[in-house]
Amino acid sequence: MKKTILLIRMDDMYDVCIVGAGMFGSAAARHVSANPSLRVCLIGPDEPKTSEEWSTREIHSSHYDEGRIVRCTIDGAAMQHLGSTSIGRFRELERLSGIEFYQPVGTLLIHEKKSAELRNWLESVKTAKTPIVDLGSNDVFNKRYPFLQLEPDDHAFLDDSGAGYVSARRMVEAEQKVAMLQGCQIFRETICEVGELRNGMHQVMTDSGRVVRCKRVLVCAGAFTKFKGLVPNLKYSVHRETVAMLRVSEEESRRLSGMPPILKIKNRMGIMATSVHGVYILPPIQYPDGHFYLKIGPAGHQRDSLVNILEEARQWYNVENGDQELLHKLPEVLKDMIPGLSVESISSKTCVTCDSPSGLPYICRISPTVCVAAVGNGEGASVADEVGRLAADLVAGRGWSSHLPAELFQADFD
Repeated sequence: MKKTILLIRMDDMYDVCIVGAGMFGSAAARHVSANPSLRVCLIGPDEPKTSEEWSTREIHSSHYDEGRIVRCTIDGAAMQHLGSTSIGRFRELERLSGIEFYQPVGTLLIHEKKSAELRNWLESVKTAKTPIVDLGSNDVFNKRYPFLQLEPDDHAFLDDSGAGYVSARRMVEAEQKVAMLQGCQIFRETICEVGELRNGMHQVMTDSGRVVRCKRVLVCAGAFTKFKGLVPNLKYSVHRETVAMLRVSEEESRRLSGMPPILKIKNRMGIMATSVHGVYILPPIQYPDGHFYLKIGPAGHQRDSLVNILEEARQWYNVENGDQELLHKLPEVLKDMIPGLSVESISSKTCVTCDSPSGLPYICRISPTVCVAAVGNGEGASVADEVGRLAADLVAGRGWSSHLPAELFQADFD
């Protein structure tokens, strides 16, 4: 019987291996590779290029998108700090990478007048000292956004302190480009296994048969962190999400050129599932197919949203039209908000999101040589760069580097 001998090349030995090349992992790669004394690698697959590759791929990512809202006025002081700190570095990242991805056009926040949600949100914003513009006067709102229509019980605010939207796809590209310029090696492959520490090294295996040896591991695999067994029993929920994509003409996109992203919170949105408490909307953005699309998705979760195993996640990314109820109702909400909206066609996209019990990401050490940075709670684009920086400092051995208590971001396990 022949013995298989595994040869490990010296150039596949690293100080830090980052597992997962999405928004958190790519940001961490940039920050940790800024230390020239560390050999760093980042492992994660490229975006699928063909329909066949898409349908057979196990691992997907929510950053395959041209429009993600970023804002500082997230619920909770800790998330607001992560958001404002991350957003504050976007221009520097664009300059370092030469890649433009950030549109600081502000974000509209619309709440019900006199609601408990509005009171709590205003208190949170006040505590974090996040500046907002009150657009409660209809005259002021209508002059600024003549193409939008509010309901009688709506109260609008503008987060104009760096909020807006990003191309998540290009943001990840920018983080990775800077990381590579700093010496980070990127393997466009999928992780199969992260081995236990033996003789001071972890063995990380990929689907191509590559074996990477590293002293420390940072797991940033998003929804797939527990599905691939990378951090077993990590406590978070994974949810199916459906967004409606409304294609508009270039002329219509020009009419709406002053439109910012919108987050509308409304508990009694009766046309939706009871767990949907509002909608988020992206203005017309040009996508890789050359067309302009408005995007609208639910704030909250659709019916039967929980994803429990890897195969369910893979199947959901391959569903053609997502949740049919949402695909029918979301465009009607958008048409009510934009009178006279001219739509050429309606399609949908599917993805998954992750929620932790605390509403905060996990950024922590789970063993002396393994750290995790995962779970964006629907705000991953806003907070990714600071989450990546904090995780990079942890895995590089520099400790916790924020005035926020580290205990807030400790992992929970089932």
